[in-house]
Amino acid sequence: MIKKIHITAFLIVVTILMVTFFVRDWLVFYQCGAVEQCLVDASNYQNIAKFAVTAIVTVIVFFIGRNAICARDRRFLQAAFVMALCADFCLKILHNYSHFLDHRSDYTLLGICFFMVVQALLIYRHTRTDDHETNSPWILCIPFGVMFLANALHLFRIFEGPTVPIVATYGAFLICSLVVACKVPKKGYFPEKNAKNIKRGMILFFCCDACVGLSLATGDDHSVQEVVATVANNFVWYFYTPALILLALSGYRRKA
Repeated sequence: MIKKIHITAFLIVVTILMVTFFVRDWLVFYQCGAVEQCLVDASNYQNIAKFAVTAIVTVIVFFIGRNAICARDRRFLQAAFVMALCADFCLKILHNYSHFLDHRSDYTLLGICFFMVVQALLIYRHTRTDDHETNSPWILCIPFGVMFLANALHLFRIFEGPTVPIVATYGAFLICSLVVACKVPKKGYFPEKNAKNIKRGMILFFCCDACVGLSLATGDDHSVQEVVATVANNFVWYFYTPALILLALSGYRRKA
């Protein structure tokens, strides 16, 4: 009962943070339009609040304890959320507050690499059909194959920098993770409600990253392309926050 009260309190705080930064994102967009520097300068609260959301949901995952489906499932989920926390630290804190360093784009790529690990761990978790299963899922061959091919092309200077190979590899991890998650309810290993949370959480995760892809569009300030990118960026955490919550709650055996 005490644990349930704590989790409810955490979720209330997350909901309040989500509402405030979502409203703040649109107010800033109304004030700044698609002027990038203005958006960056007015987004300090949002960056901190968004990272706080990931931190709080990670705490919820570490509260699972004996309410886990099994110890192995709890470890996979906790490891995935620690990696997600590292990724968001790179993307929301280091990228936005390390102005004295000339490595902001490197923090973005590092964050994407952490998210690759997140998706790999989730693939391992969501392909399991037994509490003691240790086999590696074959579907991981696809993103690792994409990684090998993209990096080979990079070595032959088909791509000028590491961005395209890293983004392509993460895209492969994400799609494979989504496919695996959508099959979870049919496998019967996870309890029905947990399985639905996994499927819905990963669908929202995919929508979040689709918005990230659109937000990478660049153009002149106030151009249609830049406006679309800014609007898409404002919806990233609209999908990402409930995705984190659903995946976190999927680790709790009901009664928690």
